[in-house]
Parts: sequence; structure tokens; C-alpha cells
Amino acid sequence: MEDMAVFKGYLRSLMRQLKSLKEAIKNKDLEKAEILIDELIEDTQNNIED
Repeated sequence: MEDMAVFKGYLRSLMRQLKSLKEAIKNKDLEKAEILIDELIEDTQNNIED
């Protein structure tokens, strides 16, 4: 059950990041979009390694 809570926490964080990425793209803020993508990659890599 603890694994499910961790996974849901990851999904919530992912959802927030994706919404921020969508907003950055909508506003044509490519620098911010690139930073958000880098953060998504880093977070995903860290979660894979846990």
C-alpha cells in the first residue's frame, strides 16, 4: 500500500509539472519549457533509480 501512495505522489507532481509545461508552451516561453522538461527528465530518472 505504501508503494501506491508513493506512486500517487509522483503522479501528482507529474501533473503539476505537465500543466506548467503546457502553460509555458502556450505563452511561447521556450526557456521555461526547456527547464521544465529537464526537471521532468531528472525527476523521472531519480524515481526509476529509487
